[in-house]
Amino acid sequence: MLTKLLVNGMSCQHCKKSIEDSLSALEGVNRAEAHYTEGFVEVDFEETLITVEKIAAEIDELGFEVKLN
Repeated sequence: MLTKLLVNGMSCQHCKKSIEDSLSALEGVNRAEAHYTEGFVEVDFEETLITVEKIAAEIDELGFEVKLN
């Protein structure tokens, strides 16, 4: 499943890399791509292995704010 999460607090390439590396290490995440200039993260993941809430919690733990609908 492909989802787009709105994320506040990303401001640079380091933010982008930190989020992408952290999410990519999670079981069930196939691909994560952060777009700090636009304020969102696209995540391709396996719904049977991980939830959107777990992905958002991982981003929150890095110090960024995720807006879930």
